Amino acid sequence: MSEPSNTDDNTTGHEWDGIQELNNPPPRWWTVGFYAGLAFVAGYYILYPSSPLNLGIEKWVNQAVGAEVMVNGHTKGIMHLVNPNSYYQGATWTQDDIDALQKRGFTRLVIKAGDPKYQNGWTYVNEARDAIAEIEDIRKPYMDQLKTMTVREILNDPNMKQFALGRARVLFGDNCAACHGSGGAGVVNGSHSFPNLTDDDWLYGGWPEKIVETITLGRQGMMPAKGGNDSLTETDVESLAHFVIALSKGEAKLNSEGELTAGVEQYAAANKMFQETCFACHGRNARGAMRNGDFYTGAANLTDVIWRFGGSFDTVKETITYGRQAKMPTFGGKLDETSIKILAVKVHQFGGGMANEPAPTTQTSGNDAASSPPG
Repeated sequence: MSEPSNTDDNTTGHEWDGIQELNNPPPRWWTVGFYAGLAFVAGYYILYPSSPLNLGIEKWVNQAVGAEVMVNGHTKGIMHLVNPNSYYQGATWTQDDIDALQKRGFTRLVIKAGDPKYQNGWTYVNEARDAIAEIEDIRKPYMDQLKTMTVREILNDPNMKQFALGRARVLFGDNCAACHGSGGAGVVNGSHSFPNLTDDDWLYGGWPEKIVETITLGRQGMMPAKGGNDSLTETDVESLAHFVIALSKGEAKLNSEGELTAGVEQYAAANKMFQETCFACHGRNARGAMRNGDFYTGAANLTDVIWRFGGSFDTVKETITYGRQAKMPTFGGKLDETSIKILAVKVHQFGGGMANEPAPTTQTSGNDAASSPPG
């Protein structure tokens, strides 16, 4: 039990079962920290929106004080006096803005045309928005210049090219990386394949204007089952599959007239079927549409080692048997013209971009890639 004791011995005068309570003051550093913390909390409450109160009190408090000291149920603070949100002050919702939100599925909107679009004063969101706006002010001269330049002109200007490539990182990540990968290397996985943008193998062309066309309009590729020749038997398909693989390895070679210059004895029958069924798209030399001057069909070059859907015997046989469907979406209605130009610069600079539209190949002696135009 507690017993009174002599208070002249630096105790509080109480004792519990022989244990005395000393009257030592706390360390000075602790005292300073304690009061500094109280000062910080008081300052924070004054500067920033803080105390959450009942929303029903807000109207009464503001009326009593004669100023908007509370907003959304919180004290407003005084940071709005030093940060008036100058970039977005006065912006209001329009009916077009509201209609656009409703089309996107936001059907329970309480905003009306004329309502303030952004909360005035200081908030973390407004501070971040202001910082972004300041960055955009720095970027604006470059963006204005990009609008007046073609992709070819951007590529020829080192400063503008670097600026465009910097802006392209987010654009490519948001719009292209899901299919082509963050590095543009694509995917080879049967029906779930996507083109590699880092090589120089193009289906439609890789010069600046053609890349812009591809991104803007999209592409729709289609190879019909059995090349449209339903009379092909399974044995015929297997023979063609072996022939196509031999073309890619250089074991069979075709000249511009479709005549075998290598693998004549082994692949004569397969080449006869190829020239009857496949030449219309892939060309008699099997080099594909683009290398034969057709920049719209998108038929693949069968004489290189680059495969769109896979180069194993089973995959090639599946491709010939069932055909392939491939679609790149249209970005013309989704992205503005400047964003498309920025993406075109990015794609061109992956490593396989072509300088100009190539002339059709004149190679007649086989599969010598050095004699073909790039891309």
